[in-house]
Amino acid sequence: PTTVCDGDQALHEIREGHWDILVTDLDMPRMRGDELVLRALEQDPDLSIVVTTGDGSVASAVSLMKSGATDFIPKPFDVDDFLASMERAKSRALNINEVRGMRQTVGALLAALESKDRYLNGHSARVRNMAVKLGELFGLDRGQLRALGHAALLHDVGKIGVHEDILNKQGPLTKQEFDVIKEHPRMSADILAPVPFLQPSLRGVLHHHERWDGNGYPDGLTGEQIPLLARIIAVVDAFDAMTGDRSYRGALTVDQALDRIRTGSGKQFDPRIAALFDKHKDEILEREEVV
Repeated sequence: PTTVCDGDQALHEIREGHWDILVTDLDMPRMRGDELVLRALEQDPDLSIVVTTGDGSVASAVSLMKSGATDFIPKPFDVDDFLASMERAKSRALNINEVRGMRQTVGALLAALESKDRYLNGHSARVRNMAVKLGELFGLDRGQLRALGHAALLHDVGKIGVHEDILNKQGPLTKQEFDVIKEHPRMSADILAPVPFLQPSLRGVLHHHERWDGNGYPDGLTGEQIPLLARIIAVVDAFDAMTGDRSYRGALTVDQALDRIRTGSGKQFDPRIAALFDKHKDEILEREEVV
């Protein structure tokens, strides 16, 4: 363990090395503990943070937990309370390390997929970034945004089971070939299903090709039967696909793609999400440097 004098030094330590657990008081010199919680999580979103404070109100605890703190210990506390909190933080840190290993495996799988389909280069990361921004604008909470980010990043991973001749075919697909492509959401969900931390993301992955009017796949869901995460991914996935080269056509301009999003509102896309994307397009696309 390392002891520091204030929040600035704590942030320096977090930037310079890997730490599993941060213990901080709420009332500190130079930087309050609630500000440290936010800034520390910006440096390392997986950090487990235990906050101790003499301001032991329920409102303080709720606010800190919403900010991302792992545990909250009001003063005065006894040694057993503190040790129990450390055990919870330690257990979480061990789980996080396991998740990191799984993320590395998933990353390798995505790299293999993008080497197989040359038209997917960077697509998954761009869809993830735009989906999370759109989810923030929609008002999703921290847990929902995490699940959305995972679902958006991994929505196409099932295409690793589709032959390259179909993925990279020049010109339109036959019905039989398109039927193979239509299996990729289910294959994606099947691949990800054994991974515990991805359970909240599975329905977003499985249903990202459903349509608001019920003419999508794999299950022909309609309207709000379609999971919210999938409805968000559908808009940004379509936009990124339209503004990138594909084997069957060249890239559309941003304006052309936006016109198609507007035309598809209430048909292919949830009209609220399509309108939100349109309204905040400059903010969303600025992150992706789309020109």
